[in-house]
Amino acid sequence: MMAIIGMFFQDGLTGSAWGDWAVYTASPLRAEPVSAAAAAAAAKAGAAAAGVGKAAAGAKAAAAGAKTVGATTAAGAGTGKSVAGEGEQPEPSPSFDPATEVGITQPLGYFDPAGFCKPGDLAGFRNLRAAEIKHGRVAMMAAVGAVVQHYVKFPGFEKVPAGLDAVTVAPGTYGFAALFAVAGALELGAWVEDPSKEPGNFGDPVGLNQYTLEMRDKELNNGRMAMFAALGIIAANIVTGKDAIEQFS
Repeated sequence: MMAIIGMFFQDGLTGSAWGDWAVYTASPLRAEPVSAAAAAAAAKAGAAAAGVGKAAAGAKAAAAGAKTVGATTAAGAGTGKSVAGEGEQPEPSPSFDPATEVGITQPLGYFDPAGFCKPGDLAGFRNLRAAEIKHGRVAMMAAVGAVVQHYVKFPGFEKVPAGLDAVTVAPGTYGFAALFAVAGALELGAWVEDPSKEPGNFGDPVGLNQYTLEMRDKELNNGRMAMFAALGIIAANIVTGKDAIEQFS
């Protein structure tokens, strides 16, 4: 249970998938990589000591290396992770303003009192927005499911209690394990973020043709409300022992 909570906490905090290796390679406990500037300076100094002829070749090689690092870093800017990896950070985009993005609606408008989204930090914003959409979608399904399970029982699950107790009583435990495995497979395999698309954009498999600014605003706002709703249902269930519907009585 602690492992599952930790994975959800890490996902919400970093916006990275549970098995994302970049979470570990970016750890402050790892040795800092040699920057492109330091490598170029070292190469230039070594070439100067070897002679004027070799200095020109060394400078040219250093410039090519710096260009390569810059290109790979820019390629990773869309995901917040450098293709070169190992601590490289994408260059900020001076023209990016999070206050003009989708999801800024009345009456609150742009609401970021903690200052998580920095102007110019497109990569950081993409990570946070992907995590917000993902958790909003899960919370909407969870809130609806918490209500439906009071009335509907699948075949073979008639004796499984409603509410959080469902995951502690077999076969509810097996159903939760299967759901967790399927969600992990979809997260790491099928629904992978595409740097060339907006965060959370996985196409339109049903063909509803509703990927508009209005619908994207509605999804974000409903997801935000659902996160509060799901958290409230869980908290009340823990305190009172009642499921989502019983809490009204």
